[in-house]
Amino acid sequence: MIEFSSTSSGKFLKDLIEGLRSYHVWIILGWYDIRQRYRRSTIGPFWITISLAITIAAMGVLYGKLLHQDLHAYIPYLTSGLVIWSMLSMMINDSITVFSNASGIIKQIRLPLSLHVLRMVSRNLIIFAHNLLVFIFVGVLFHVHIGWALLIFPFALILWVANALWVGLILGAICARFRDVGQIIMSAIQILFFITPVMWQVDALGNHAWILHLNPLAAYFEILRDPLLGQAPSLFSWFYALIETIMGWLFTIFFFSRYRARVAYWV
Repeated sequence: MIEFSSTSSGKFLKDLIEGLRSYHVWIILGWYDIRQRYRRSTIGPFWITISLAITIAAMGVLYGKLLHQDLHAYIPYLTSGLVIWSMLSMMINDSITVFSNASGIIKQIRLPLSLHVLRMVSRNLIIFAHNLLVFIFVGVLFHVHIGWALLIFPFALILWVANALWVGLILGAICARFRDVGQIIMSAIQILFFITPVMWQVDALGNHAWILHLNPLAAYFEILRDPLLGQAPSLFSWFYALIETIMGWLFTIFFFSRYRARVAYWV
């Protein structure tokens, strides 16, 4: 049995481990959130999938022609990008209010704070699984060759979830304390959409492709998108993503070791 010290960092790690062990709770709550959001709806979360499919059909032809792209290669590329971006943007938006929305539970029931973030992540992973159906349909329609590279996808998704956890913890706490920060982050997401290779390909930058290294999301997009398109991500992208993950968790441990106990007062 793992024992934790009474220090602040030990309490945070205990909170995290207890949250992970309560997987049966946050998975059920995540599914319950989806059912509540789409209560009395016939097809439920598949409305998001249908909306995404319509967006891809419209943007695929339009931007493919504007950017002078081969539609057979561009539409699967765009589809994978929008499916991933949909998950990313929803997770960040939900992270902003992950603790403030659970204020009633946090104030009345003693549960690990990480459980609320895990609940949010599980909810968005379920929706992501629905949206993947769009990519599967497009992949079959345009004969996307998958190959062995698809075996990398689960590992990339695990790394994404690891980052979603620390981002949810940090943003949830900061935005609970400073409510205006949430508005700034939502504006920043709109800017990140255009400077992240979601609709456009990296090759379009030519000799200026190094600029992408300044975008912290670029490496995560590559490691998750390339396996879906039958390509192996570069080792540099894996290294870059791992370094960002480690730095993010080190900062999270430092931050929550000092402020974890105050979250209940902030919400």
